[in-house]
Amino acid sequence: MLPNLNPGPLEIFGIKLHAFGFLVGCAIIVGTIIAGRRAKRLGLSERVVADVAIWAVVGGFVGAHLYSAIFYFPEKIVADPLYLLKLWDGISSFGGFIGATLAVVYYFRRQKELPFLPYADAIIYGFAFAWIFGRLGCTVAFDHPGLETDFVLGMEYMGLSKDGGGYQITPGVRHNLGMYEAMWAMGMAAFFWLNRNKTHFKGWYLSVFVIAYMPLRFLGDNLRVADITHGGLTAGQWASFALLGLGVFLFVKGKQKGELLPPDGEIKYWPKADLAALKAGGAKGVARK
Repeated sequence: MLPNLNPGPLEIFGIKLHAFGFLVGCAIIVGTIIAGRRAKRLGLSERVVADVAIWAVVGGFVGAHLYSAIFYFPEKIVADPLYLLKLWDGISSFGGFIGATLAVVYYFRRQKELPFLPYADAIIYGFAFAWIFGRLGCTVAFDHPGLETDFVLGMEYMGLSKDGGGYQITPGVRHNLGMYEAMWAMGMAAFFWLNRNKTHFKGWYLSVFVIAYMPLRFLGDNLRVADITHGGLTAGQWASFALLGLGVFLFVKGKQKGELLPPDGEIKYWPKADLAALKAGGAKGVARK
């Protein structure tokens, strides 16, 4: 059995700093920096990646709450429809993943001059590293408690009432599903890093991430405590089916097209305004922006 890893809030100048919030903040910063550096390596604009990061964070928070409210706490919506607007009250990490993805897709639909897949590869590369910190936050908060277990990685759970769910999660040794995903993210980030110098087709990183993550999510939901099911499966499991299919489609199509994206640092896909400045001022001056 592993001990409970929640250190409790740290108070600095009267302000309480919770480990979960700190680690989520680290995830946003680390993910944005690594994605930006990867974009530069692929010949993409770091500024575009920074803009996309803002869209992803906002879309992620909105999607996280709406997904949680609609699929896990529909009774709260029935009691108070305005609950949908209370973005701080109840979140789903999987919903955040979907919300961020939709926000990023919307951004590139508006910026029609920019190709989606090359930038998506840079962003998902950074996201793999960010996911480590995000899921470590879930680990210390123990907000994804699983079934009771005698597994060696089982963690002591102190017990908490499921807000709005109408049931109690009793103390005991349980699967910490946040920790399992943090471990997976470490492996995924290491795999991406080992491939950093290799040339792959456009969309390779995006499709590989989705194909690798969805089976993990599907199986992990079997260990969750008392989740609402729809047709025998959780909302996350149904979404996993759809996204796995999308990931396989992207992989097959990308491999068939064979449009390669070498990490050679050569400038490839930049906004037109920046390209104009590039021609006027030289490659090095623009690339450092």
